[in-house]
Amino acid sequence: MNFDPLPSQCLADQSLEIRLRGAIPDEPVVLRLCSRFMDGIVLSEATFRADELGLVDLTRDAPTSGSYDGVDPMGLFWSRAPVTGERAASLQALLDDPMTAVLVAESADGSRSTSHRIRRVFEGPEVTSRPVNEQGLVGVLLQPPGPGPHPAVLVVGGSGGGLGGSQQRASLLASHGFSALALAYFASEGLPAALDRIPLEYFGTALQWLAVQPGVAADRLGVMGSSRGGELALLLGAHFPTIRAVVAYVPSGIVWGAYPATGHSAWTLGGEEIPFAETMTLEEWGKALAEGKVSEDSFDRSLVPLRDPEYAQRASIPVERINGPVLMISGTDDKLWPSFELSEFAVRRLREHRFPHRFEHLCYAGAGHNIAWPHGPTTMPRSVHPVSGVAIDMGGTPRGDAHARLDSWWRMLAFLGSALNDAQARRERAPTDTKE
Repeated sequence: MNFDPLPSQCLADQSLEIRLRGAIPDEPVVLRLCSRFMDGIVLSEATFRADELGLVDLTRDAPTSGSYDGVDPMGLFWSRAPVTGERAASLQALLDDPMTAVLVAESADGSRSTSHRIRRVFEGPEVTSRPVNEQGLVGVLLQPPGPGPHPAVLVVGGSGGGLGGSQQRASLLASHGFSALALAYFASEGLPAALDRIPLEYFGTALQWLAVQPGVAADRLGVMGSSRGGELALLLGAHFPTIRAVVAYVPSGIVWGAYPATGHSAWTLGGEEIPFAETMTLEEWGKALAEGKVSEDSFDRSLVPLRDPEYAQRASIPVERINGPVLMISGTDDKLWPSFELSEFAVRRLREHRFPHRFEHLCYAGAGHNIAWPHGPTTMPRSVHPVSGVAIDMGGTPRGDAHARLDSWWRMLAFLGSALNDAQARRERAPTDTKE
């Protein structure tokens, strides 16, 4: 048995066509994929029945049993789940590189097998990276090959602090032709310890710094963020007109307070705290229930401000000021905060103000809070927050998250490419000043 040619290294967001040849016709064949993930081992497994030619084709065939069902060429990737004990110990020797996944095919009786190692990376060939520690900034600049000028994206993470997933997103953006600055803004050396009263001017400095880097198209800057970083992306777009496109994953159209809560805003501007909403106390929650403003089955009290127009207005992000297209991405089963409703709040404001640029809200049924690049494991929605230590549930189903990640990723890349190229076209069409 042998796999059709597969790359030994590829980008983490690349889909693969996995085909196995040489099986006995109508024979059950087990395919496994294992890798390191975080501090443990993850494994997926599915049984297929070879066709009359001895072929198993994951682009065509559904498994008869296993960690996922239905036809899905990358099902083995997103359905990887943690294994422990003897099973994990038996795989340790295979997994010397945390970036490498090992694909194994084995006949049902165990007499024949084959394997292939695939290294999944975030930086494509000739992408360059360098740490940024100047002008008070902490981050990593990723640059695509070629002299440019390239459109550029400021990438920010959420309440986990540091560079979090922002460096991986920035690396993939650079691999697709964008300059990208992954920027930490708290929980890194030299920065505030928590998400508490972070000055927006810090990000203004980052945008100015990014604009003057070699190979960067200063007039084609975008911003991308996720969760509290999605809230931040909308907020930055509303306050810095040099931003020509906004991508906000599982965001909020309302400003929230510090995390963990201190009674202060998460953000400041000009030394003043930006007005923010707070989730209600239990006493306020009980009163809201009695007044019929909320229902018992509402999983998150942060929905309450959305139902009080005056309260919400005070903390609303003025998204209509954004100087370019906006893309928001959310899931209907987000259990960390109601990103669908919080995104729709921003959508309504854009419509009410007759926003002159295009905007889109991609919402995915069955997806939770953890929407990122495609093909990563989606079987572990529960974890412990790295800053607060609180147990959290991201929500979503493994298949729902996998679909949201795959579909939104390529639509996001197309959106950014179009939006930032549109920014260039708008500038070229703009009338120039003339003197008679």
